Amino acid sequence: RLLGCATVGVSLHTSTSGLDLPMKVLDMFGCQVPVCAINFDCLDELVRDGENGRVFSDADELSRQLLELLDGYPSGDSSKTLEAYRRNIRDMERWKENWDKCAKPLIVG
Repeated sequence: RLLGCATVGVSLHTSTSGLDLPMKVLDMFGCQVPVCAINFDCLDELVRDGENGRVFSDADELSRQLLELLDGYPSGDSSKTLEAYRRNIRDMERWKENWDKCAKPLIVG
């Protein structure tokens, strides 16, 4: 419940293999919390910059993004942006849908 109270989340997870995705982002998305996440090779499979969150490369970029997203909150354009991100998170394909489409046909035939 506490996570669901957040306005925006921050993920500092990076992947040494370039293949694993941060579970903390999935947890935040499960609560419809938009995320600012540090960029690495496969992050775009989960966080789509400007669609369901923001992607940053350094502290200055993160601070600019947080200021943009929280400026004037809870009213104004920042609220509209965050609500659009939440709507896009709600519309994301879920695990079961993705499994049925991608993995299940390979295993079951």
